[in-house]
Amino acid sequence: MSKAQIYFVLALVLAVLVAVFAVQNLEPVSINFLFWHLDGISKVLVILFSTMAGALAVLFLGVWWHFRRYLYIRRLEGEVQKLRGELNSCKKAAGLPPAGESSDVGSSLGEAGTEKQNGTYA
Repeated sequence: MSKAQIYFVLALVLAVLVAVFAVQNLEPVSINFLFWHLDGISKVLVILFSTMAGALAVLFLGVWWHFRRYLYIRRLEGEVQKLRGELNSCKKAAGLPPAGESSDVGSSLGEAGTEKQNGTYA
């Protein structure tokens, strides 16, 4: 079962539990919130509205988190491109093929980036 399917099943179970709880609490109640006062509103409406408000809050927080991750990844991709350009210019100055053109990266460079000459590292 995939992660999305597990989340869907859990959301479905939670929705059924909320619906059962709401149907078992049908009495009218009085609601006071900041400056508002509502008399005789059904508990079902209060429960469903609260559940939807919580779901929307989680949705907006998730979208915000994904948007921040997207911006972070874009910034890192820009840094990677900049560093690849610097690497290619350094390789060009050293007479080495630019990044991406060499099939064997480790053959001409040692562990710390030193050139390999006659089987030894300079």
